[in-house]
Amino acid sequence: MGLPILEFADIFVSMKTLSKRELVRNPSLASHLKPGQSLQLEDGKEPLVLSRRKRARLTAKQIHAELDRLCEGAPAQDAQAALRDLRE
Repeated sequence: MGLPILEFADIFVSMKTLSKRELVRNPSLASHLKPGQSLQLEDGKEPLVLSRRKRARLTAKQIHAELDRLCEGAPAQDAQAALRDLRE
């Protein structure tokens, strides 16, 4: 019995297979991968997989929680006082 899978990870969407020769002749195939795409480079016994993760979409609640975490321990800021100071 293995570990339970809690949720399906959809980090990668598609994969293309490429030979080493094709990659050498056209290196932009690897550098211009779109988020969620993978590239399998056939070379010898073990293929090399190049991947670009999908972008994570954060909810407003997650963004605010991350901002609160980053500002933890920072002194309180008075934006109006800073603007008045800049105008002088």
